[in-house]
Amino acid sequence: MPNYRCLYAVLMCCLLCSLPLLAAPKQEVLLLTYHFKAPYIVDANQQQGLYFDLANYLNRYSKQFSFRTEFMPRRRIDAMLQQSFAHVVVGVQPVWFKHLGTRVKFTQGVLQENDIFVSLAASPFVSNNLDNLVGKTFIGVQGYRYVGLEQAEKNSILIRVDTMHEDNVLDMLRLGRGDFTVISQSTLQYKVSHGENPTLYYVAEKPHEHIIRRLMYSSEDTQLGTELNRIITQMKNDPAWLGVLEKYNLDPSFIPPA
Repeated sequence: MPNYRCLYAVLMCCLLCSLPLLAAPKQEVLLLTYHFKAPYIVDANQQQGLYFDLANYLNRYSKQFSFRTEFMPRRRIDAMLQQSFAHVVVGVQPVWFKHLGTRVKFTQGVLQENDIFVSLAASPFVSNNLDNLVGKTFIGVQGYRYVGLEQAEKNSILIRVDTMHEDNVLDMLRLGRGDFTVISQSTLQYKVSHGENPTLYYVAEKPHEHIIRRLMYSSEDTQLGTELNRIITQMKNDPAWLGVLEKYNLDPSFIPPA
């Protein structure tokens, strides 16, 4: 008489051995950004924008991590960075976070562009020296740091008024809330391609700052840093990533040098 218990055990063992091994779950990492502006965030609710596409691109090639983009105001990010953190701040450069010292590291550059001075064409602002700032009102973004302009504000050379998001600075300018603003080249370019009238504005020849946008992570997360840099190295020549940039009217000049 056959031993059905032994037969059942053998069958179950064979079945389990034939199943594919379950992959270890990926560690979720947030791509935090405080830049609420197109093309980086076009629609937060619909998860549309370059930084959402960046997360998708990283997920395609990462074996260890799962990335998700999330907006967080600069002040909340600064508070979070006072403690150990396991996430990434995207689109930044070291000079903006030099107070953190060796606690953080930065990847290679992902994008490069200029932050530019913009004023109304009817009353152009030329940004060649501090004398031109006297008595002017500057439209900024809450939580943003502006090289040179912050010191001029402290010295009462100019007045600063803030809006919540960089997407709104041109609206503020048209409404006469200030004399000039600083906006990213990519943002102005995107807005013009989506109906903004460029003849209303004057763009100063001298930019406010040249930006190489990087990803910032904790210096304790060596595996995360290695994975990010590996993917970023390949993306610069990847037609799929070039296609993402083209989707937002960004040409190869926005790719930083190796």
